[in-house]
Amino acid sequence: MSSAQKSLTLYFKRKAIVEESDNNLAKKNKLNDNLNNILNDNVTTTQTISNTEPSRDTQPNINENCPLSTTANTTANDNKKRRYQKWYSDNYKWLIHEPNQGGFCRICRDYWKPTIPFYSEMNARTKGAFATQPFVNWKTAPGPNGSLEKHQQSSYHKTAVQNLSYRQQEGSVIEQLLNVSELERQENRQRFGDLLDAAYFLFKHELPHTTLYSSLLELLAKTDHSKKLSSFFDKCQKNASYDSTTTVTELLQAISEIIDEQILRKIRESRVISIMADEGTDINRHQNLSICIRYCNQDTGEPTESFISLLKIKDKDAQTIFDTIVKELEAKHIDMTKIRFTGFDGASVFSGEFNGVSAKFRQIYSDSILFIHCRGHILQLCLLDACEHIPEVEECLSTLKSLISFINRSSIRLARFNDIQALLQCPQIKLIRPGDTRWLSYFRSISVILRCYEPLMITLEHISNERDEESPTAAGLLSILENQLTIFLLHSLEPIFEALSILSKSIQTKNADFSQLEQSMLGTLLRLEELKDINITEYQQIFEIVDKIKTSSNDDGRKRATRTTTRTNEVSLQQQFNDKIVKFIDKIISNLRARFESNVLQFLNCFRIFDVAEVTDEPEYGVQQINMIKNQYPNDFNDNLLSEWKVFRKYLFVQKQQQTSTSLSQRQQCINLVKNGMLKDMYPQLSLAAEIFLCAPISTATVERDFSTMNRILTDLRNRLTTEHLEQLMKISIEGPCDLDNNIKDLIINCWKSKKLRRISV
Repeated sequence: MSSAQKSLTLYFKRKAIVEESDNNLAKKNKLNDNLNNILNDNVTTTQTISNTEPSRDTQPNINENCPLSTTANTTANDNKKRRYQKWYSDNYKWLIHEPNQGGFCRICRDYWKPTIPFYSEMNARTKGAFATQPFVNWKTAPGPNGSLEKHQQSSYHKTAVQNLSYRQQEGSVIEQLLNVSELERQENRQRFGDLLDAAYFLFKHELPHTTLYSSLLELLAKTDHSKKLSSFFDKCQKNASYDSTTTVTELLQAISEIIDEQILRKIRESRVISIMADEGTDINRHQNLSICIRYCNQDTGEPTESFISLLKIKDKDAQTIFDTIVKELEAKHIDMTKIRFTGFDGASVFSGEFNGVSAKFRQIYSDSILFIHCRGHILQLCLLDACEHIPEVEECLSTLKSLISFINRSSIRLARFNDIQALLQCPQIKLIRPGDTRWLSYFRSISVILRCYEPLMITLEHISNERDEESPTAAGLLSILENQLTIFLLHSLEPIFEALSILSKSIQTKNADFSQLEQSMLGTLLRLEELKDINITEYQQIFEIVDKIKTSSNDDGRKRATRTTTRTNEVSLQQQFNDKIVKFIDKIISNLRARFESNVLQFLNCFRIFDVAEVTDEPEYGVQQINMIKNQYPNDFNDNLLSEWKVFRKYLFVQKQQQTSTSLSQRQQCINLVKNGMLKDMYPQLSLAAEIFLCAPISTATVERDFSTMNRILTDLRNRLTTEHLEQLMKISIEGPCDLDNNIKDLIINCWKSKKLRRISV
């Protein structure tokens, strides 16, 4: 082979080697490009946010914790970095390093959860690096092809970033919408509060709510110069204008529930309660049972009587009434073991010793429960019994009823009586007919008759002179009024009935207790004893009035021709006073002492040891009374009661020695023991004893007032009210505040809103 041929052969061999080397380098670069495309693929995976099906093209698993390839640009220093560097987090804000664990992407870790679509695919392809598993291979972290940069450019990270951005934007919009919605809700709540005020005004003033509610809202909308109420109605839907009878009925229920819950909460907090009840008939001839509870407010210590329920009953026997009371109180979650007293009127169905309602409470719950006969009824019985023993007094009061009925029964006679009052320049007085069951009615009737005695006599004279069918009745009444004894008896009875009316008013006080009753009783008895003396100023004035009326009557009798006759046999007024008035007063006093001095009152007198004025420093002072209290309620007290008393007695005696004007009465001492505070914590047993004393009811006047409220609400025009709605209206009228404050309004609106889904946001 020639030299030229050898040179040509070597040339082609060198060229083949160079081309093979270039091909190998190209293949290697192509492989690297393919791997980079796998990491940076953002075509198929960016669709994860739309919850579409993932691409069926699969890519090889890549573990970012392992180095994918090494480049020629990687330096020896980079290969030696196997720990986390702070500048990693500076360059990649999403990177969080947790010592002893590794690195996390805060965005991916928050987003990628098992419930997220394509979570399984992400976890399989990335081994959960940076998202569910910590990244620890810090050797491959830095660099343009490092794990940090690859993660930042990965489709999974971009999906998490897009979701975070979307959530932030969505949160801002929702927040703005919520702010607007909250302002609208507050405005609606204020306007609905105006509607609530209108409805409450009708409830509280016992006005027909179903007929007046819509009209009242129209009036309020017209007088509202701000037009806020009108715009509120304009925004409301036609089927949700909230001016209908349905709305006002729902408000009635909500208000009643809130008031009832507030009362029941205080009752449940108290340690002792008393049950008071009475039955009555409404305008529809339905038999109703009214229930009240007396308890002590633990915040103030004051005794309180609250209306609880009005229930319709079919029978008026003791068992039916007892079962009705128990069922109602248990339904309201009232602890029946707290009962210490029952207060009813004197009807045998309530007060029967063996089968009465009070007896059944003792049989079922505790023998310690004491029955208290209403002192108001007792006082009325004392008066009626005394009248029966003095025929002249009974006849005088009977004439009083006949006279008032005769005038009031005819509009013509009543108009004539009013005209005569106006002619004589007397005040226009309405005649009040007394009733045997109406307390204070006798005093009011006598007082009215004496104030218009002359106009009455002239009216009767005119009627008797007309000689019609009513003339004989008028003449007979005129003859009685002209009688000297009648005049004297009426004037003498007035101060007696006045003293009894003052006692009756003190008995009817809602929060009165037996210490106040005892003081009122003592004052009444002293006044009655004083009225037995004919020489006091009142009787001297009465004698002058009687003589004046007698003289005037006799002079007029000589000038006119009438069929009336006068008694010629006049008895000395002093003798009449001794035979009639003194005996009448003595009978009242004896009845009061006999009927008021019951075993219950003797027991309650034990609590007089709390009176500072009576306390002494004797070691045995109050010990007997404390033992009586302990024996009456053995389940409530133990030996600690006596120990507490011995210390508290010293406390009372120190108060007495100081002799300051700030010394507290027996009632106030008991109140201080009951209310939450230091004394209650120091003397828990004495505090309970004081609460028992304050919870003793002295009358059922509260129950009687409840029936008066019922009769005012349930009129002829409203006789279709159900018992449930009647009870709710009574509760608002009796127990509701004068005005609703914002706190109560919020409670009522929330209660109303919770009943069903409302179309308005309040």
